[in-house]
Amino acid sequence: MVKELLGVADIAAMFEVEPKTVSMWRLRYPGFPEPDVVIGNTAGWDPERAAEIRAWESRRPGQGRRAMMADHVQETLRRTFIFRFMRPDDFSSAPIDFPGVVYENGRLAEGMQTKAAEHLIEALHDGGCEIVFQDAGADVVEAVRHVLWDQWTEDEVGGHEFLGELFDDHGRIYHGCTAFDAAAYTLQRLAALGADILPRESYPRAPGRKAN
Repeated sequence: MVKELLGVADIAAMFEVEPKTVSMWRLRYPGFPEPDVVIGNTAGWDPERAAEIRAWESRRPGQGRRAMMADHVQETLRRTFIFRFMRPDDFSSAPIDFPGVVYENGRLAEGMQTKAAEHLIEALHDGGCEIVFQDAGADVVEAVRHVLWDQWTEDEVGGHEFLGELFDDHGRIYHGCTAFDAAAYTLQRLAALGADILPRESYPRAPGRKAN
């Protein structure tokens, strides 16, 4: 007999939130209960673990004002990807587009990955957010380029996580990903590098920014 598992949508229904919120919890909080089964991008939990999941949610980190701030940051990043980085009036698979981007034979020209990282940082700044590293001497631009264009490893972000390049050499987002996914994975990867995106008014000093 095949046993039915709890999916992301089922867990979302338990807490009256959107499925994307549960996906965000999985990415943001390492302590979220690991699924019993992962097939492709689909995760499943044994129904008998519902109490464990409810217990985790009851003590979920970052509730209250901090959680609201985190949600605001993720939404700002999502909108930045849509309206300042991608092409909102085109297919999601369309190449990225922003002032100054150059393509050669359908591929991003040399130096465009770095330029795109710089553009995303500035667009976030315009939206009232800043990328802040624990290490004040960190190369923010190179870190963002690494987040968006490099293959990652389990040593960097842990098992059962997306390790592929978020964008390819043609400037297209990874097949099947959305701007919401790009925002969630960006936050996860920045956290792995010791960084966070914060509203500018939430910290006392502007971080140093070291460009290439």
